[in-house]
Amino acid sequence: MGGHTMLRLLTGLALWCLVINFTRGKAACIGVERDALAAFNASITDAGGRLRSWQGENCCNWGGVSCSKKTGHVVKLDLGGYSLKGEISPSLAALTRLVHLNLSHGDFGAVPIPEFIGSFKMLRYLDLSHAGFGGIAPPQLGNLSRLVYLDLGSFGGPGITVNNFRWVSKLTSLRYLDLSWLYLAASVDWLQAVNMLPSLQVLRLNDASLPATDLTSLSQVNFTSLTLLNLKNNDLNSSMPNWIDKLSALSELDMTSCGLSGMIPDDLGKLTSLMFIGLGDNKLTGAIPTSASRLCNLVQISLSGNILSGDIAEAAKSLFPCMKQLQILELAGNNLTRNLSGWLEVMSGLRILDLSANSLSGVVPHGIGNLSSLTYLDISFNRFKGTLSELHFANLLRLDTLDLASNSFEIVVKQSWMPPFQLINLGLHDCLVGPEFPTWLQSQTIIEMTDLGSAGIRGPLPDWIWNFSLSMTSLNVSTNNITGMLPASLEQLTMLTTLSMRNNKLQGNIPDLPLSIRVLDLSCNNLSGPLPHSFRDKELHYLSLSKNYISGVIPTDFCNMISLELIDLSDNNLSGQLPNCWQKKSELYAVDFSSNNLWGEIPSTMGSLNSLMSLHLSKNRLSGVLPTSLQSCQMLMFLDLAENNLSGNIPKWIGDSLKSLILVRLGSNQFSGGIPEELSQLPALHYLDLSNNKLSGPVPHFWGNLTALHLVNQDQDRRTSPFLQYKVYGLGGAYFFVYTDTLEVMTKGHNFLYEEEMYVMKGIDLSANLLSGEIPNEIGFLSSLINLNLSRNHIGGSIPAELGNLVDLESLDLSWNDLSGPIPDSFASLTSLGFLNLSYNDLSGKIPSRNQLATFDNYSFWGNENLCGPPLDRICVPESNKHWHHKHHLRFDTLTCLFTLLGFAFGISTVFTTFICSVVTRKAYFRFTNRVLGKLRTAVEMKLSINRMMPAGGDPSMATRSQDSITCYELEQSSTAIM
Repeated sequence: MGGHTMLRLLTGLALWCLVINFTRGKAACIGVERDALAAFNASITDAGGRLRSWQGENCCNWGGVSCSKKTGHVVKLDLGGYSLKGEISPSLAALTRLVHLNLSHGDFGAVPIPEFIGSFKMLRYLDLSHAGFGGIAPPQLGNLSRLVYLDLGSFGGPGITVNNFRWVSKLTSLRYLDLSWLYLAASVDWLQAVNMLPSLQVLRLNDASLPATDLTSLSQVNFTSLTLLNLKNNDLNSSMPNWIDKLSALSELDMTSCGLSGMIPDDLGKLTSLMFIGLGDNKLTGAIPTSASRLCNLVQISLSGNILSGDIAEAAKSLFPCMKQLQILELAGNNLTRNLSGWLEVMSGLRILDLSANSLSGVVPHGIGNLSSLTYLDISFNRFKGTLSELHFANLLRLDTLDLASNSFEIVVKQSWMPPFQLINLGLHDCLVGPEFPTWLQSQTIIEMTDLGSAGIRGPLPDWIWNFSLSMTSLNVSTNNITGMLPASLEQLTMLTTLSMRNNKLQGNIPDLPLSIRVLDLSCNNLSGPLPHSFRDKELHYLSLSKNYISGVIPTDFCNMISLELIDLSDNNLSGQLPNCWQKKSELYAVDFSSNNLWGEIPSTMGSLNSLMSLHLSKNRLSGVLPTSLQSCQMLMFLDLAENNLSGNIPKWIGDSLKSLILVRLGSNQFSGGIPEELSQLPALHYLDLSNNKLSGPVPHFWGNLTALHLVNQDQDRRTSPFLQYKVYGLGGAYFFVYTDTLEVMTKGHNFLYEEEMYVMKGIDLSANLLSGEIPNEIGFLSSLINLNLSRNHIGGSIPAELGNLVDLESLDLSWNDLSGPIPDSFASLTSLGFLNLSYNDLSGKIPSRNQLATFDNYSFWGNENLCGPPLDRICVPESNKHWHHKHHLRFDTLTCLFTLLGFAFGISTVFTTFICSVVTRKAYFRFTNRVLGKLRTAVEMKLSINRMMPAGGDPSMATRSQDSITCYELEQSSTAIM
């Protein structure tokens, strides 16, 4: 009994202790703090409804609230992910014993972080990340001296600004600091401030607009406890830090896209705890340091997008043997050389291998097929060659991305081959796959992106290509030799967004397309028929049907496709008028309807296209004046209206309103009047073509204001000239679709087409107009000018010596004008000149023969009777011999005249004697004379008739050709008569 009594006593005592402990664990919260939380709850909304538990007297039982078991004070407020919105009540300042505060992933409407948070002296954990705060981070946060964890990282939204790091340097207890995605551009002291945090283990300052910082400026490093350093996506413009070896505990280093230059330091090999290293998209040079062979714990290496060089096989032999855990190897976009043999086969743990865009060569070893963990393989854009067979893919069971594009591979597999993998992405651009379409592709039922461009495929596409994978989103079979017709409808491909079949031999009509289509390129085929009405329901972004035989009119449906960014229908047989229904809400920035049979006026609603950057309407039959509404297209960079029937004056608003214009082609129209001085207000203008119009008046003097034609470094020009290119990239950087603005230029006596290298062509073409006056000296300021054509005008005066300053000039045509005086000696400085035409003027004196001028033939100087010296046969008379030459020339002329008269007298007397003495001779002579005169009279009448038929202001070259044809006719008839 005593034992049972004792047991009951002990059991009761234990229960009593449990009750006491339970009671203590559920301490009631303090009323002031409960009221503060209630006021906070009243000031915000909780979209997720997670604050419904905030009821009752004991706030310690509320969701996200924790209290001290001893004092009852609220010590933890954890509302992360509660989707809170509204204004944070300052009543929270009453939570004076708060240790942990988490308001992350809310939406507080870009208001600044409340300053009162800096009064929580006990706070050790503060997470305000991704909560929609904005403004300047309050320096009062520096009062939180006990803070161990601080996360203000915010992706998207207006963001938080930190102007200096002085308050951060006071948080000496910090172990975790995340200020990623904040705006820290003014925080020039960030590195020194971080160096004041000796306990720091995690530092995240990625995507924070950090200012350029010399990372080597630290003489002593205090944050040696770092295990994670992430400075990704900041333009630091520095070399790698020389203190990196002091961070011996570092396991993750990410300095991707930091503007780093120089070599990877050899001391990197001392960081033996590293599991991840990301130094991609920088300007690092040299070889991968051999000391990296000690980094045996690496799981991921990301060094893509640098200028690293060296033998990858040699580096691999020293680097990779100990890296048994390596799963991700990214070395794309460098200058690495040699081959894959002897090392790749042993990398059995690799999941991702990206060696694209290097200078690797040789053949791919069969052993690559043993990397059974591989899911992503990209060796595109290298110099590999050879044949790939089933053995190369034998055990790649998990492979979902395969990119072999832009190598010299020949894919040879049996027709019955069934791959062991199911691909999502396939890139075989520029690989020899054909001549037949690969039948093994039928087995890839979940494939989404397929690139078989330039793959040597011939003949019609198989029927199954349109239904073997209903998940297909992108298909590229461009630049093959595919024939046949497209199916009447592709609407069953409900996931298809991008389709490129350009540069083939497809015939027939354009099929009905799925609603999902966004990008369509069927250019450079033999398609015909009208444009389908099915376009009206699509949300197309890119449409290129150029260089086909499409007929009919341009439907008004295009006006309603507000998602359309680019439309290219050039080089077809389209007719009718342009649609006059364009809308302001349109996103169009490139329209190309050139080389068709369109007529009528340019519609006024085209001025509604506020996003328009490129407008091509050349080589049509458009007429009328330029609509004034076009001045609203203030983003316009390329205006090409050449070879139409447009008339009226060149509008002044082109120079007043279209300040972004780079290229202007208005040539071969009917424009009249003068060249407006307002064109001088186009600072970006590279090329101006006003040729073959009826422009009159003097050549304007405003050329010096065209600053883009002044001397500019060509590499800088390439970077800053925003010529329009629209590309949709596929795998490995190969693009499915491309549109590039083009420029057709008459230079060096021929038409040239400039495409991606348009930025190099800088020129002015005012030829074949009615311009007068003199060549302005100001043209000599345009020192980067490549092409200058002022031919076939009525320009007089002398050639200004300032033209010799055009050191980049490659083509100069001043022919068929009224220029006089000598050719300037300064032309000897035109060392880039490859074409010169000064013919048919009234130039005089000796032709300069130094440097480039000595290379031109006599064609360049024809029609100048007073020019002399090589390459002409006309000998120049020295100045000192002119008096002697004149005196002896007179004496010679006198003797010549005397002997000529004596000879004429003797000859005429002989003829008269013969006529008088011989009747037969006399009759024969008069018959011959009558016949010849009759033929000559016919020839003269024909010549006069042709001259009457020539239009006023006609091309002088036409007159010359007419003259030449008459001369040939006269010679032929005279020869006939004589015979």
